[in-house]
Amino acid sequence: MNRLKTLLKIAPAALALHLLLATPHLHAHAQPEGSLPAHGSTVTGSPNRIAVWFDHPMRLTLFEVSGPRGVVPLTQGPGRDALTRFETSPAAPLGPGRYTVRWRGLAADGHVMADEIYFTVR
Repeated sequence: MNRLKTLLKIAPAALALHLLLATPHLHAHAQPEGSLPAHGSTVTGSPNRIAVWFDHPMRLTLFEVSGPRGVVPLTQGPGRDALTRFETSPAAPLGPGRYTVRWRGLAADGHVMADEIYFTVR
């Protein structure tokens, strides 16, 4: 019984120590730092460039833009190299409407990361 009481007393401290030590590892994943157009923004006219950038290198496995007329053809897709910034252009001007940029990539630590960015063209 005394052993159980001792375990119950140290369990919260052990858990807190574990979380404290694990936190730097959790933040080691590459995180998106920004996009062009900015997430949630409204732009006047078709953007010339569409980009996303990260705080650590990432190998993109998907970069797709879709809008009111479906998937948007791009001048360049992601390659095999890890990078901190990926930039491409629409193959044709974007018409008015809401657009979604979907990306997925593999961070240097092996974790798959994915997100969506939205912008509107006026």
